[in-house]
Amino acid sequence: MKIKIVAPIFGFNHIKDVEFEQIDELFAKIENSELALTLIDPSAIREYSFEIPDYYKDLLEIDDISDISVYNIVLISSDIKKSRINFAAPIIINSKKKILVQVALDESKHPEFGLAESITEYL
Repeated sequence: MKIKIVAPIFGFNHIKDVEFEQIDELFAKIENSELALTLIDPSAIREYSFEIPDYYKDLLEIDDISDISVYNIVLISSDIKKSRINFAAPIIINSKKKILVQVALDESKHPEFGLAESITEYL
């Protein structure tokens, strides 16, 4: 499914759309000719909740919260024990409207969400 990026993926400001593919219950991916990111559903592996800032709610055009999916970027290493998950900057997708944002969570409100947590802590 083609997804429009309405708030840039950090470090990839020039990318405006990606293809989204759900791999299984846990993993998904987004990619285009310049980018390929593995995503994980954080709710499947830990307690993970936060309030979406109003600015991003508006960008996501949320009609029904059930249209929203939250993912975290996984940095995959050839040694799986060295793979890392970014819980501090989730990817949020409105699948009904086919739009995506990346949100930087306020560290003071969410100190429990690290930028590069080991995947072995959760799998």
